[in-house]
Amino acid sequence: MSHVWPSWHRRHFIILVVLLMAINAVAVDGFHLLVPKHMKSARHLREQQGSEILTGEDASYNGCSDDASTKSRRIILQQLASTMIPSATLSLLSPSLAAADQTTALITDTTIIDDKIVVPLEYIPALSAYVVHYYLFGERFGAIIDTGSPFLTCPSTCSKRSYKYKWGCYHPERTFDSGYKNTTVTMANNQGGVVWRKAGFTFDNEVQPETNLTFGVVGPDLLDGPGGLFFGLIKDTEKRIRPSFLGQTGYSSFCVDLRQNPQLVLSKQSMIQNDDYIPLVRDLNQRYKAPVVHYTAQAASFIVNGLPLYLNKNKPTYVIFDTGLSGMSVSDELFEGRNLQARKNREKSLWGNVSVAFETQAGNMVELTATKPITTPLGRETPWTRYKGNVIVLGLAFLDNNAMTIDADDDKLQFTK
Repeated sequence: MSHVWPSWHRRHFIILVVLLMAINAVAVDGFHLLVPKHMKSARHLREQQGSEILTGEDASYNGCSDDASTKSRRIILQQLASTMIPSATLSLLSPSLAAADQTTALITDTTIIDDKIVVPLEYIPALSAYVVHYYLFGERFGAIIDTGSPFLTCPSTCSKRSYKYKWGCYHPERTFDSGYKNTTVTMANNQGGVVWRKAGFTFDNEVQPETNLTFGVVGPDLLDGPGGLFFGLIKDTEKRIRPSFLGQTGYSSFCVDLRQNPQLVLSKQSMIQNDDYIPLVRDLNQRYKAPVVHYTAQAASFIVNGLPLYLNKNKPTYVIFDTGLSGMSVSDELFEGRNLQARKNREKSLWGNVSVAFETQAGNMVELTATKPITTPLGRETPWTRYKGNVIVLGLAFLDNNAMTIDADDDKLQFTK
């Protein structure tokens, strides 16, 4: 059996690696290189802010959902006193989505809060990505948090740091048969095998008991190609696809919070409590045969350098939200058309100021913006080859510094600034 995974991750990572190599080649001791804001370490920005330590009963969670008392005996909380200036701005044009109290609790360990589990995320500058840590068969792993893929994975080797990050060490003797045949995965022009095994999983065995889960063991061909290991958060897949992480664990709602205190929140109950959410659609899966249900919405507008893209009502512009991507990927036709438009208008920047807007169920508008996001064409070999309209994939350049909550079962998405 063969699976096709999204290829835009690989192209963006290769671009980032080339940029990092160029920076390393010109770096001189005593000098500071200026990089775009969306590529700076979120941790660096957060360390510039004051904080107050909270412990014990004074600690509470004020993240993607309502406050709740902590149940963890290991949690250390900090209260941030100010907010950071986002490089990718979320403009909430709805009064009901106005920014709430910017004071949030800094969670440094995996924590159980009511029916939710809260897991800290770590920003890795060398990857320009957020990493989540977890345990398989007692071994600690790190993987890029990815709303664009479905699987729990680990590397097939116990190797030295790859791309300046150590993903973890595989010990096959600690695993057992999953009952699934091995598969061949195609990613862009790379092909590699994935071995499907089973082992005990936990984010932290001091607060969460182990659960036996099926996971994919990724070989060097694929690990090097896409640039790393991914922790997939797509829940629904075709039956022929291997089990997803969310499908095995029963979590129906999650929040990837990339504000001052980056964290992943997982819940078996809906975390969206009002009707000011962006409706998600399953068209790419149900009508155009994508093997997984990407978190996809229809764009209300798409504007580049002040010039709007014409949106065809008969062929909606679908937007996929993907935390495993650094910038943006667009359909080949859109990429080529934008090139022609920029040359005709003699624009200085091809993708200078990009704005994508969505209409909520309540009739309000939510706008995501980014400045000079790294943008690549999706390529012809997409899983939804039958669809002839525009598809846009938005990554961290648009999602960073916001909390994105998704109710996977109810097809709802909500942003919080």
